[in-house]
Amino acid sequence: MDSKCKHFPPKWPDRFLEFYCNPSRLEQIQGDAYELFYMDLEERGLAYARVRFLIHVLSFFRWSNIKRTKSTYQTFSHGAMLKNYFKIGWRNLIKQKGTTFISVFGLACAVGCCMVAYLFIAQIWFKGLNQPNKDEIYQLTYTAEGENGLVTYGAVAEPISELIPEKLNRVQNHTRVLREFPILIHKNESYQQRSIYIDPAFMEMFTYRMDYGFAGALRDQDQVILTHELSEKLFGDIHPIGQELALVVDGEEKLYKVGGVLADLNDMDMFNFDLLVNFESHPYSTLDITLEEEWNSELWTFIQLEKGQDISEFNAGLQALTNIQNQINPDKPYLNMGLVAYSDLVYKVDEIENGVRDFLGLGPQILLGSIGLFILILAVFNYINISVLMASKRLKEIGVRKVIGSRRSQLVFQFLSENLMVCFFALFLGCLLAGFIFLPGFNEIASKNLKIDLLRDANIWVFLGGMLLFITLISGLYPAIYVSSFKPINILKGSQKIGNKSILTSILLTFQFTLAIIGIVAGIAFVQTNYINENRDWGYSSADKIIVNVPNQEDYLPLKNKLLALATVNEVSGSQDYVGNWIREEVLEFDDQEYEISLLNAEANYPDILDLKLKEGRMFNPELISDTQESVLVNQTFLDRLGLTFPLDEKITLDSANYSVVGVVEDFHTIFFQEAIDPMVIRASPDTTFNYLTLLMSSGTAESSLNAVKKIWHETIPKGLFQGKLQTEVFDREFSDVQGVRNILLFSAILAVILAALGLFGLVSLNMNSHIKDYCVRKVFGANLSDISMKLFRRYLLIWGIAGILGGAFSILIISSFLDSFFAFHSGVGVFPIGSGLVILLLVVAVTVGSQIWKILKANPAVILKSE
Repeated sequence: MDSKCKHFPPKWPDRFLEFYCNPSRLEQIQGDAYELFYMDLEERGLAYARVRFLIHVLSFFRWSNIKRTKSTYQTFSHGAMLKNYFKIGWRNLIKQKGTTFISVFGLACAVGCCMVAYLFIAQIWFKGLNQPNKDEIYQLTYTAEGENGLVTYGAVAEPISELIPEKLNRVQNHTRVLREFPILIHKNESYQQRSIYIDPAFMEMFTYRMDYGFAGALRDQDQVILTHELSEKLFGDIHPIGQELALVVDGEEKLYKVGGVLADLNDMDMFNFDLLVNFESHPYSTLDITLEEEWNSELWTFIQLEKGQDISEFNAGLQALTNIQNQINPDKPYLNMGLVAYSDLVYKVDEIENGVRDFLGLGPQILLGSIGLFILILAVFNYINISVLMASKRLKEIGVRKVIGSRRSQLVFQFLSENLMVCFFALFLGCLLAGFIFLPGFNEIASKNLKIDLLRDANIWVFLGGMLLFITLISGLYPAIYVSSFKPINILKGSQKIGNKSILTSILLTFQFTLAIIGIVAGIAFVQTNYINENRDWGYSSADKIIVNVPNQEDYLPLKNKLLALATVNEVSGSQDYVGNWIREEVLEFDDQEYEISLLNAEANYPDILDLKLKEGRMFNPELISDTQESVLVNQTFLDRLGLTFPLDEKITLDSANYSVVGVVEDFHTIFFQEAIDPMVIRASPDTTFNYLTLLMSSGTAESSLNAVKKIWHETIPKGLFQGKLQTEVFDREFSDVQGVRNILLFSAILAVILAALGLFGLVSLNMNSHIKDYCVRKVFGANLSDISMKLFRRYLLIWGIAGILGGAFSILIISSFLDSFFAFHSGVGVFPIGSGLVILLLVVAVTVGSQIWKILKANPAVILKSE
């Protein structure tokens, strides 16, 4: 007995036994181990007993002592309990229809926004990854010395394709891919369409669903395959198979018949194209060129390996191709050739020059992702407050369940299971909102064709599953832990209060208000900027003018003379570029220094046709030879940038020729307002041919005369692409883009206000329910409306004030930076956007809190105090 009091089994083996042993068997096994320890202690001593104890602990380490498997009855009981959780949850959701709708609707809006953002981002990063053979397809690349080191190129010499069967073993298919922008002519209309010229094996390597025809149509060099969108554009409801169209490449026209129409690609194909054409029908394939010129011509080349083939086995063959290239074309040596997996092309955009993908558009991705996260945070915070409100009506249920033995973990699991039901309904409704409302609107704004393809896109199921798990945990974990922490004695005594000046709920509501203010300020600032830019003076008169392109020099004078003969045309002027489009940049020399300027070469009457505003000096005089050979006009920014005043005694140097500045025009916008006005030089060129013609039309006749101008143009240039437009339309695309961003921001702002109002409604209702007895007692003792109102309003006005300060500060920092990155000319974030945000949010607070005050005024104190 004395030895037992003095010595104990070693701690670490004993703790290890407690760690692995099933709790239901621990007492018995640990007792046996202790008994054996003391027997060894008496017989052989302490050291022997400790060693033997460790051996006994290890001998007990077997599955029968470790397993926690529960009996069939326990499993059945847990299944029944889980079923009961969902049943109770469903009854509570049905019982509280209003708060359930608020919760589901808020989360559904967030899910819908996140779905749009996901689909937009996925069509960039997962582009083409639905191809069945993606794991066997590789692109040939080569590495060469560049100016700044080694560069990997995505296009290889065209003849390499012919050597692939000989030099690379076990290649199932290979194809050349040439990107081209031919002029498509159909029914006297011309279009510039994205085309890829491919070998017929392309349709065996890549799988496409067909609306009409069959994938093997390209085996006939006179047939093409169109996308669904192009088919509808050209033929409408007419059956497309067998219809004729012409493609013009480098002035050569070739007739084709439609052999197939692809089903909707849904923005998920790696290659951006409108039609597929047989490579052998390209004019390049019939050119008589030298061997070196042939090897200088580069295009994309893809191979499809046999399944299970290791690409490391191709090193010798790739080296042989490299040696052939360097031997035939030593002026353009390859260091080595390689293979890039088709599924890695998107992720190696920055590593491959002249690759299939060269732009990821991170800006729009960040914008949409931020908006989706913004709405999700608002919805989650809103739901947390609503969840606590709903739990406040179940205090007695929680207390009774705890008294009869329910563990906290069981209560947490029950609340999470109920939350899972809410989130599932929200996910379902969010998909419906995205599919029928959000996505169609976004597709129209962004000119996309995004769809929720649940049958063919496996990634979307992963996204939906992740969203369900994420919003279930993030929105339900805090309410479940918070409510399950209550002590049953406080609940049953009636002393437990929920939401009474809760710091966390106040912080969440403040954060919601702050985000709502930022959203409102962003929407209003963007609307304000759009309004200012839409009404901005362009610096010239855009009315009554038509711009037409001149593809070939030989067509310039015939086209100009025919257009001058049109009755509604008053005057015509040619220009190298045109105002409203990109203007080429040149380097100007003045006073032994160089300056970058925008240079517009045009006829002498071009400034007069545009009605540029003369500030100093004079315009060009077409009758003076010196004006067409030695004179230029500049804008005010030119003088400001160079620190000059008019008149200039010195001459400026352009293209090694000296020019005198004869006049200064006021600044005018040559490109959209996203860019600042650059120093501009207008040179009256004596050239007789230009790239564009600008027509000054009779007043009010420009739009009605456009078709007549187009007809004359096609008669003069039958194989060309007509790109004529009104001068008033030069910024239409940019205006459409910024209006789309404006609409997205306005939608986000409205949704943020709605979600903030719902969150406030939940918190005010919670606060009112927890203080209803206090309010009724005040009414009984004669408290007036102002006393009760101020008690409710005081807290939310404080939250509104803090959110106003935070929201205003963050808006100035974030929205101003956003506008600076988007526009060179914008309204900024001033008093009006911030003040509007504060006023709108104050109205939301007043209406929401006022509705609850009205309920208190209509309440019967006798009924409520009796129930209390």
